Amino acid sequence: MPPGVAADVPGGRPFTCENRSNKIDKHVSISRKSDSPFGRHRHTEVMVKERELPLSALRAFAVAARSDSLSAAAEELGVTHGAVSKQVRLLEDWLGQQVFTREGRSVALTPYGSVLAEQLSQSFRNIEAACQYVRRRRSKAVLAVEAPSTFAMYFLMPRLKRFEKANPDLAVWISTRMTGQTPDVSSHDLLITRGSSEKIGGPSKASTPLFEEHLTPVCSLDLVQERTIEKPEDLLAFPLITSATRPGHWEAWLQKAGMRDHLFEGGHRFDHMFVAMHAVREGFGSIVAPKEFFPGKPEWRLACPFPDVVVKGEKYFAQPTSRADPRYLGRFLDWLKDEIRT
Repeated sequence: MPPGVAADVPGGRPFTCENRSNKIDKHVSISRKSDSPFGRHRHTEVMVKERELPLSALRAFAVAARSDSLSAAAEELGVTHGAVSKQVRLLEDWLGQQVFTREGRSVALTPYGSVLAEQLSQSFRNIEAACQYVRRRRSKAVLAVEAPSTFAMYFLMPRLKRFEKANPDLAVWISTRMTGQTPDVSSHDLLITRGSSEKIGGPSKASTPLFEEHLTPVCSLDLVQERTIEKPEDLLAFPLITSATRPGHWEAWLQKAGMRDHLFEGGHRFDHMFVAMHAVREGFGSIVAPKEFFPGKPEWRLACPFPDVVVKGEKYFAQPTSRADPRYLGRFLDWLKDEIRT
């Protein structure tokens, strides 16, 4: 809804949204009277903000909505019937809508009450599930790591189980970052960066160098078995796959291998390296990639036919953030450096 525009909702209550200082303030003007069994609504205007949510009243309503009566809800909550009735009345005053109607000695949900009850029920189930998950993991600390997608998929993830087996008290949660995306400093303990050791915006600490890429052709074992590859020129019999995020790799490697005059005539080109690697693994051609990542796991069935003919690529750095616990961070970084050396 555009800022400052009013919309009519059922019940005759105008609802307006105004954008002030990049914050949304919701003004609910209540002008009608209702026949709520818990009291009559006064003409009032309330400012709806997240911090003002009547959580106690919402909890009481959620229990009452799934109970046969307010007395049953009171028994479940361990309070009196009057306490539940008061919380429901407060909620209705705050909402400006009835959530229950009286039917003899029982109450029934109004249409608005049904909507609210359904959403609250799901929300409380989600909260309960989240709390149970956290309680189950209370013996484990979490280290949140963000890394470039290719590094995460082809270097870090294949090795991570070894770390977690050796460190059962520490869980590592991996998030990936595409080339060009801004690192998420606030949500992670450690950022793996490629190509820059400069301090990242936000609360972070000094970076630690990890390694420098050594780039060499990578292809599938099926491709090698299809045709003998004995010298760099033999690679030209197959399509040369490239990645938009790593331009110039083939040109640099071919020049290093003594082929300065090769003319590129198209071929498979993908937006990211980790996407291009799927085509390589399917046998569509070869790509120049970090030999630190490949050939990798045996099931990938990849080969580096000329591992000693390399060109240098970008450097990788580990950048802790201010929220990182030094005990767990140091343990993970020591392991990561050992994996890189091996």
